[in-house]
Amino acid sequence: MIDILIVDDHPVVLDGTKTLLQDLTNVRIDTEQDSASVLSRMDAQDFQLFLIDINMKPLNGIQLSEMIKKKQPEALILLYTGYELSDYYELLIEKKVDGLLSKLATKEQVIQTIQAALRGEILLAADFLDFVHQRTNRSNAQQDVLLSDKEQEILQLVAQGCTNKAIASAIGVTQRTVENYLSKLFVKLNVESRAEAVIVAKEKAWIN
Repeated sequence: MIDILIVDDHPVVLDGTKTLLQDLTNVRIDTEQDSASVLSRMDAQDFQLFLIDINMKPLNGIQLSEMIKKKQPEALILLYTGYELSDYYELLIEKKVDGLLSKLATKEQVIQTIQAALRGEILLAADFLDFVHQRTNRSNAQQDVLLSDKEQEILQLVAQGCTNKAIASAIGVTQRTVENYLSKLFVKLNVESRAEAVIVAKEKAWIN
């Protein structure tokens, strides 16, 4: 029997995803709405696979995945999001996660991705090959990360000590959108915190 834990801070999405997976055989599915409670859940029960939403509070999916891997290196982790999967391909390259899923994926795609992960395989979109090709053919000298104007603006506000709520107000978006921008930036810059992101941004002269 394979134990799977679905982690999402939206109860409706959580229940819907669990229902979606009911057809999986030899699988027991549990859910968790509080990302901060996952590690304690792991002390009480063994889970072989985690299906984790990327944009959550207080820990986002990327932060939680790293903590799970440190605690249980053999754990299989699939991240799912409503945003572009290609923004998170770097996590696959660095073996920080074992698969990615779009929240727009069909039931069949979700099940196939989970089954592939359990077999030690990764089910990928065709554009992943383009990502790998571009990444491979960039020389180290040319490997500078390109940031959008909006990303640079957010980093500038982070450097000024603004909270996510203040940043959202300043640039006219929701707080969750800011959190999504920061999650992507952490992956893009290969950092794990706001402070590290600011250091890299200043080194690259993206911000003052």
